[in-house]
Amino acid sequence: MLKASQDDQDALQFASVLSKANLHGSISIGKFSLPCKRGVSDSIQYNQAGLDMLNNQHEYTFDIQDGELQVSLQLYENIAGHHRLFCYTRIGNKQGMAFSVNLTTEKEGDNVIYLTQKIKFVEQYKGSTNLAQAHRRQKQVVFCDLLKKLGLDVTESGDLLLGVFDPLKGRLINTSADSFLNDFIVVSILKGHFQGNKGCQLEILPTYNKLDYIFTGKDEELDLPAKLVDNKVKRVIPLGMRYKVLKRDSFKCVACGRTANDGIKLHIDHKVPFSLGGLTELSNLQTLCNECNISKSNKFLD
Repeated sequence: MLKASQDDQDALQFASVLSKANLHGSISIGKFSLPCKRGVSDSIQYNQAGLDMLNNQHEYTFDIQDGELQVSLQLYENIAGHHRLFCYTRIGNKQGMAFSVNLTTEKEGDNVIYLTQKIKFVEQYKGSTNLAQAHRRQKQVVFCDLLKKLGLDVTESGDLLLGVFDPLKGRLINTSADSFLNDFIVVSILKGHFQGNKGCQLEILPTYNKLDYIFTGKDEELDLPAKLVDNKVKRVIPLGMRYKVLKRDSFKCVACGRTANDGIKLHIDHKVPFSLGGLTELSNLQTLCNECNISKSNKFLD
């Protein structure tokens, strides 16, 4: 009998933690609550193939205007040898993968797993490469801005960080399992709405094909001092540095003192905002909860 690899063990550990998470009958999209019931009535991707490490424990049905939206979370090792958590959706006869995070590739020092994924869209328009590129960029900007307003941790380059998992301790260190489950499904459903081809349209949002402006904003580098342009690559906080800040700040918000056990999510923030000249270095970074981070915005608070 083959011994499970470290990646297998880490994935099983994560599956064990996530299996205990609970939506409590609904997901929270900001202040809006979308009720759901457990289970799905149809076959969705591999949910009947026995591959899911979650053992079909996280499958839900949402009653939306277009009908019953079925959601199936599946964690398995893909053909590339990577363990990924997928969200598959089905509504009517349309189904597809809405969102996923990779547990295998997003590892750095200290043996922690960063549950992160870049927000991007890939649809094409027949005969119009430029229109497709502009529309993809447009939707990325709008979607990332929406996620930030919902209190999610999204970088300027469009990378979404949903959580940091420590497999040795068997726990998420900057959020709770319930919050991660909620946020993962929320992002998946919202991304399906923006993609359009998943057949899922939420009545609480404008339909994706009514986003009729094209993003034409000039590159913000033109408005930055030369010194900051030279250091622009430092605007995005490396994952390893994020963990060092969390560990230094004892995994709690330095403003209010709360931890992930209090039901908040921990973000890493520039004390002096990058837009005001602050650089991405340990002395200028701090741990804030999502609520304190949103209230701070880009103000310099000492």
